[in-house]
Amino acid sequence: MPLREAISTYVQDGDLVGLGGLSFWRKPISACREIIRQEKKNLSACTFVGGIDIDMLIAGGCISEVRSCFVGMETFGMAPHYRKAVESGKVKISEESEATIALGLRASYLKTPFMPLKGIIGTDFPKVRDDIKQIEDPLGSGTQVMAVPKIDLDVAILHVPYADEIGNGNIAGAVWMDDDMAKTAKKTIIICEKLVETEDIRYLPGKAQLPMQTTTAVVKSPFGAHPTSCYPIYTFDPLHIQEYLKMDFEDYKNKFIIDKTPVQYLEQTGGIQTIFNILL
Repeated sequence: MPLREAISTYVQDGDLVGLGGLSFWRKPISACREIIRQEKKNLSACTFVGGIDIDMLIAGGCISEVRSCFVGMETFGMAPHYRKAVESGKVKISEESEATIALGLRASYLKTPFMPLKGIIGTDFPKVRDDIKQIEDPLGSGTQVMAVPKIDLDVAILHVPYADEIGNGNIAGAVWMDDDMAKTAKKTIIICEKLVETEDIRYLPGKAQLPMQTTTAVVKSPFGAHPTSCYPIYTFDPLHIQEYLKMDFEDYKNKFIIDKTPVQYLEQTGGIQTIFNILL
Protein backbone atom coordinates (compact mmCIF):
# COMPACT_ATOMS: atom_id res chain seq x y z
CA MET A 1 0.00 0.00 0.00
CA PRO A 2 1.34 3.52 -0.73
CA LEU A 3 2.31 5.49 2.36
CA ARG A 4 -0.07 8.33 1.48
CA GLU A 5 -3.00 5.92 1.38
CA ALA A 6 -2.00 4.16 4.60
CA ILE A 7 -1.84 7.42 6.55
CA SER A 8 -5.03 8.89 5.08
CA THR A 9 -6.96 5.67 5.70
CA TYR A 10 -5.73 4.58 9.10
CA VAL A 11 -4.63 7.76 10.94
CA GLN A 12 -7.50 10.02 11.95
CA ASP A 13 -7.53 13.36 13.76
CA GLY A 14 -7.58 12.81 17.51
CA ASP A 15 -6.04 9.32 17.40
CA LEU A 16 -3.61 7.96 19.98
CA VAL A 17 -0.69 7.00 17.75
CA GLY A 18 2.11 4.66 18.82
CA LEU A 19 5.44 5.45 17.18
CA GLY A 20 7.91 2.57 17.18
CA GLY A 21 11.67 2.58 17.49
CA LEU A 22 13.72 4.45 20.07
CA SER A 23 15.46 7.83 19.94
CA PHE A 24 17.50 7.76 16.70
CA TRP A 25 16.84 4.11 15.90
CA ARG A 26 14.10 2.82 13.57
CA LYS A 27 11.78 5.80 13.81
CA PRO A 28 8.97 5.96 11.19
CA ILE A 29 10.07 9.37 9.90
CA SER A 30 8.60 8.90 6.42
CA ALA A 31 5.22 8.48 8.12
CA CYS A 32 5.82 11.59 10.25
CA ARG A 33 6.48 13.63 7.11
CA GLU A 34 3.31 12.24 5.51
CA ILE A 35 1.25 13.05 8.61
CA ILE A 36 2.51 16.64 8.39
CA ARG A 37 1.73 16.78 4.65
CA GLN A 38 -1.82 15.61 5.30
CA GLU A 39 -2.19 18.10 8.17
CA LYS A 40 -3.47 15.59 10.70
CA LYS A 41 -4.49 17.34 13.91
CA ASN A 42 -4.92 16.77 17.65
CA LEU A 43 -2.97 13.50 17.69
CA SER A 44 -1.72 12.01 20.93
CA ALA A 45 1.68 10.38 20.47
CA CYS A 46 2.95 7.45 22.53
CA THR A 47 6.55 6.39 22.11
CA PHE A 48 9.10 4.64 24.30
CA VAL A 49 11.83 7.27 23.78
CA GLY A 50 11.07 10.15 21.44
CA GLY A 51 13.38 12.30 19.37
CA ILE A 52 13.14 14.00 16.01
CA ASP A 53 9.86 12.17 15.31
CA ILE A 54 8.01 13.87 18.18
CA ASP A 55 9.78 17.19 17.67
CA MET A 56 8.88 17.27 13.97
CA LEU A 57 5.23 16.37 14.51
CA ILE A 58 4.88 19.07 17.16
CA ALA A 59 6.51 21.63 14.87
CA GLY A 60 4.09 20.55 12.15
CA GLY A 61 1.10 21.27 14.40
CA CYS A 62 -0.06 17.65 14.51
CA ILE A 63 0.32 16.69 18.18
CA SER A 64 -1.64 17.87 21.22
CA GLU A 65 -0.37 15.30 23.77
CA VAL A 66 2.79 13.24 24.28
CA ARG A 67 3.21 10.05 26.32
CA SER A 68 6.90 9.15 26.60
CA CYS A 69 9.55 8.59 29.23
CA PHE A 70 11.98 10.90 27.39
CA VAL A 71 12.00 13.20 24.37
CA GLY A 72 15.29 14.72 23.25
CA MET A 73 17.99 14.80 20.61
CA GLU A 74 20.54 12.79 22.60
CA THR A 75 24.08 14.07 21.95
CA PHE A 76 22.68 16.93 19.86
CA GLY A 77 20.88 18.51 22.82
CA MET A 78 17.24 19.29 23.52
CA ALA A 79 14.30 18.76 21.19
CA PRO A 80 13.59 22.47 20.58
CA HIS A 81 10.00 22.42 19.33
CA TYR A 82 8.98 19.86 21.95
CA ARG A 83 10.55 21.93 24.72
CA LYS A 84 8.93 25.15 23.55
CA ALA A 85 5.51 23.51 23.25
CA VAL A 86 5.76 22.00 26.75
CA GLU A 87 6.94 25.23 28.35
CA SER A 88 4.13 27.21 26.69
CA GLY A 89 1.47 24.65 27.58
CA LYS A 90 0.63 24.10 23.93
CA VAL A 91 1.17 20.35 24.29
CA LYS A 92 -0.03 18.21 27.18
CA ILE A 93 2.47 15.80 28.69
CA SER A 94 1.56 12.49 30.30
CA GLU A 95 4.61 11.64 32.38
CA GLU A 96 5.74 8.06 31.82
CA SER A 97 8.56 5.74 32.77
CA GLU A 98 9.75 2.84 30.66
CA ALA A 99 7.85 0.53 32.99
CA THR A 100 4.54 2.44 32.86
CA ILE A 101 4.58 2.39 29.05
CA ALA A 102 5.54 -1.28 28.88
CA LEU A 103 2.92 -2.32 31.44
CA GLY A 104 0.27 0.02 30.02
CA LEU A 105 0.59 -1.62 26.61
CA ARG A 106 0.64 -5.07 28.15
CA ALA A 107 -2.53 -4.34 30.13
CA SER A 108 -4.23 -3.33 26.89
CA TYR A 109 -3.50 -6.51 24.97
CA LEU A 110 -4.28 -8.64 28.02
CA LYS A 111 -7.68 -6.87 28.24
CA THR A 112 -7.14 -5.73 31.84
CA PRO A 113 -7.76 -2.17 33.09
CA PHE A 114 -4.37 -1.86 34.79
CA MET A 115 -1.13 -3.62 35.72
CA PRO A 116 0.55 -3.50 39.15
CA LEU A 117 3.95 -1.82 39.55
CA LYS A 118 6.05 -1.37 42.68
CA GLY A 119 8.97 0.59 41.23
CA ILE A 120 7.32 4.01 41.21
CA ILE A 121 6.08 3.92 44.81
CA GLY A 122 7.65 6.88 46.61
CA THR A 123 8.09 8.92 43.45
CA ASP A 124 6.15 11.99 42.33
CA PHE A 125 4.16 10.08 39.72
CA PRO A 126 0.89 10.27 41.71
CA LYS A 127 1.34 14.06 41.90
CA VAL A 128 1.55 14.49 38.13
CA ARG A 129 -0.71 11.61 37.03
CA ASP A 130 -4.25 11.48 38.39
CA ASP A 131 -4.83 8.13 36.64
CA ILE A 132 -2.21 6.25 38.69
CA LYS A 133 -3.29 5.01 42.12
CA GLN A 134 -1.56 3.20 44.98
CA ILE A 135 -3.49 0.14 46.15
CA GLU A 136 -3.00 -2.83 48.46
CA ASP A 137 -2.74 -6.33 47.06
CA PRO A 138 -6.39 -7.52 46.92
CA LEU A 139 -5.21 -11.10 47.51
CA GLY A 140 -4.19 -10.30 51.06
CA SER A 141 -0.38 -10.16 51.10
CA GLY A 142 -0.42 -6.57 52.33
CA THR A 143 1.91 -5.48 49.52
CA GLN A 144 1.44 -1.96 48.22
CA VAL A 145 1.54 -1.48 44.46
CA MET A 146 0.74 1.21 41.95
CA ALA A 147 -2.09 0.53 39.51
CA VAL A 148 -0.83 1.60 36.07
CA PRO A 149 -3.66 2.16 33.53
CA LYS A 150 -3.80 0.45 30.16
CA ILE A 151 -2.74 2.27 26.99
CA ASP A 152 -5.15 1.66 24.12
CA LEU A 153 -3.49 2.73 20.87
CA ASP A 154 -5.71 3.63 17.94
CA VAL A 155 -2.89 3.01 15.49
CA ALA A 156 0.74 1.90 15.68
CA ILE A 157 3.28 2.98 13.06
CA LEU A 158 6.41 0.84 13.03
CA HIS A 159 9.49 0.94 10.81
CA VAL A 160 11.30 -2.36 10.23
CA PRO A 161 14.05 -3.57 7.90
CA TYR A 162 12.08 -6.49 6.44
CA ALA A 163 8.43 -7.43 5.92
CA ASP A 164 6.40 -9.61 3.60
CA GLU A 165 3.31 -8.63 1.64
CA ILE A 166 0.89 -10.29 4.06
CA GLY A 167 2.06 -8.32 7.10
CA ASN A 168 4.81 -10.25 8.86
CA GLY A 169 7.48 -7.82 10.05
CA ASN A 170 11.04 -8.71 10.99
CA ILE A 171 13.32 -6.58 13.17
CA ALA A 172 17.05 -7.18 13.23
CA GLY A 173 18.36 -6.20 16.65
CA ALA A 174 16.40 -4.64 19.51
CA VAL A 175 12.61 -4.75 19.22
CA TRP A 176 11.88 -2.42 22.17
CA MET A 177 8.09 -1.85 22.44
CA ASP A 178 7.24 -2.38 18.77
CA ASP A 179 5.79 -5.87 19.21
CA ASP A 180 3.64 -4.75 22.14
CA MET A 181 2.41 -1.74 20.15
CA ALA A 182 1.47 -4.04 17.29
CA LYS A 183 -0.45 -6.32 19.66
CA THR A 184 -2.46 -3.59 21.34
CA ALA A 185 -3.19 -1.14 18.50
CA LYS A 186 -6.53 -1.27 16.73
CA LYS A 187 -4.60 -0.74 13.47
CA THR A 188 -0.91 -1.33 12.73
CA ILE A 189 1.04 0.15 9.82
CA ILE A 190 4.36 -1.55 9.10
CA ILE A 191 6.82 0.43 7.01
CA CYS A 192 9.71 -1.63 5.69
CA GLU A 193 12.99 -1.15 3.88
CA LYS A 194 12.64 -4.35 1.89
CA LEU A 195 9.75 -6.63 0.98
CA VAL A 196 10.78 -10.28 1.18
CA GLU A 197 9.02 -13.58 0.64
CA THR A 198 7.18 -15.09 3.61
CA GLU A 199 9.40 -18.15 3.31
CA ASP A 200 12.49 -15.98 3.73
CA ILE A 201 11.31 -14.43 6.99
CA ARG A 202 11.48 -17.88 8.55
CA TYR A 203 15.28 -17.78 8.22
CA LEU A 204 15.92 -14.19 9.32
CA PRO A 205 17.18 -13.55 12.89
CA GLY A 206 14.13 -13.10 15.08
CA LYS A 207 11.86 -14.39 12.31
CA ALA A 208 8.53 -12.50 12.43
CA GLN A 209 8.37 -10.57 15.71
CA LEU A 210 5.43 -8.62 14.23
CA PRO A 211 3.05 -11.32 12.97
CA MET A 212 0.56 -10.78 10.17
CA GLN A 213 -2.37 -11.16 12.60
CA THR A 214 -1.53 -7.75 14.11
CA THR A 215 -0.87 -5.89 10.84
CA THR A 216 -3.32 -3.70 8.95
CA ALA A 217 -1.10 -2.28 6.19
CA VAL A 218 2.39 -2.83 4.80
CA VAL A 219 4.31 0.00 3.12
CA LYS A 220 7.65 -0.31 1.35
CA SER A 221 9.72 2.83 1.95
CA PRO A 222 13.51 2.48 1.50
CA PHE A 223 15.41 4.83 3.81
CA GLY A 224 12.06 5.68 5.37
CA ALA A 225 13.60 5.97 8.85
CA HIS A 226 16.13 8.62 7.74
CA PRO A 227 17.62 10.59 9.45
CA THR A 228 17.31 7.91 12.14
CA SER A 229 18.82 4.47 11.60
CA CYS A 230 17.56 1.12 10.45
CA TYR A 231 19.93 -1.68 11.45
CA PRO A 232 21.45 -3.61 9.67
CA ILE A 233 21.08 -1.38 6.60
CA TYR A 234 22.07 2.15 7.66
CA THR A 235 22.95 4.25 10.67
CA PHE A 236 21.55 7.65 11.67
CA ASP A 237 22.55 10.79 9.77
CA PRO A 238 24.18 13.31 12.15
CA LEU A 239 24.64 15.92 9.41
CA HIS A 240 20.95 16.03 8.57
CA ILE A 241 19.94 16.07 12.24
CA GLN A 242 22.19 19.10 12.78
CA GLU A 243 20.70 20.76 9.69
CA TYR A 244 17.21 20.14 11.08
CA LEU A 245 18.15 21.76 14.39
CA LYS A 246 19.64 24.84 12.69
CA MET A 247 16.76 25.51 10.28
CA ASP A 248 13.50 27.33 10.86
CA PHE A 249 10.89 24.59 10.66
CA GLU A 250 8.84 26.29 7.96
CA ASP A 251 11.96 26.42 5.80
CA TYR A 252 12.71 22.79 6.65
CA LYS A 253 9.16 21.75 5.80
CA ASN A 254 9.23 23.48 2.44
CA LYS A 255 12.62 22.02 1.57
CA PHE A 256 12.17 18.44 2.78
CA ILE A 257 8.47 17.67 3.33
CA ILE A 258 5.89 19.55 1.25
CA ASP A 259 5.37 18.08 -2.24
CA LYS A 260 8.45 15.89 -1.89
CA THR A 261 8.49 12.28 -3.08
CA PRO A 262 10.81 9.88 -1.19
CA VAL A 263 13.36 10.20 -4.00
CA GLN A 264 13.19 14.00 -3.95
CA TYR A 265 13.57 13.97 -0.17
CA LEU A 266 16.75 11.88 -0.41
CA GLU A 267 18.08 14.12 -3.17
CA GLN A 268 17.49 17.17 -0.97
CA THR A 269 19.35 15.54 1.93
CA GLY A 270 22.44 14.96 -0.21
CA GLY A 271 21.46 12.15 -2.54
CA ILE A 272 23.88 9.32 -3.16
CA GLN A 273 26.53 10.94 -0.97
CA THR A 274 24.18 10.82 2.03
CA ILE A 275 23.36 7.19 1.30
CA PHE A 276 27.07 6.32 1.13
CA ASN A 277 27.66 8.15 4.41
CA ILE A 278 25.06 6.18 6.37
CA LEU A 279 25.22 2.69 4.85
CA LEU A 280 26.45 0.06 7.28
